[in-house]
Amino acid sequence: MAERVRASSPGQRRAGTSGFTLVELMVVLTILALAAAAVVLTIPGEERNVRSEADRVAARLAAARDVAVIEGRGVAVNFAPSGYGFERRVEGAWQPLPGRAFEQRSWPGDVRFVAGDGQGAARILFDRVGTSPTPQALVLSGGGAREIVRVSATGEISRGH
Repeated sequence: MAERVRASSPGQRRAGTSGFTLVELMVVLTILALAAAAVVLTIPGEERNVRSEADRVAARLAAARDVAVIEGRGVAVNFAPSGYGFERRVEGAWQPLPGRAFEQRSWPGDVRFVAGDGQGAARILFDRVGTSPTPQALVLSGGGAREIVRVSATGEISRGH
């Protein structure tokens, strides 16, 4: 009697070889670990928030200085522990500076402000040629991060630690 030989198809496994190999499990765990690391690195920390806010303040101060030069009138930026806002001098009176970029802003919850001289408030003025008769250093802090935005008498704006 002839023996029958069964050919197994490539998709079939032998009995007793079900499940995943150790190599397959390690590859999956490595991919999951890389994905988790990417998520953790994209979560903004307090340092990043303080740095971003300092960049934003420096950019808005530069824009206010530029408006003073373009319009040929004084522009002021008022800083307080709650936030900051922009004004311009029109016919002898201070009025809010129009434009979305110059709306009153509040500090983010994790950012604290102190003027460089230790005061809780500051006022920076830009005259019509872009210089500042009120040079200041503004200190933003939060967590372990600390950033300083400086406005010089010549109207230059810089940012650092």
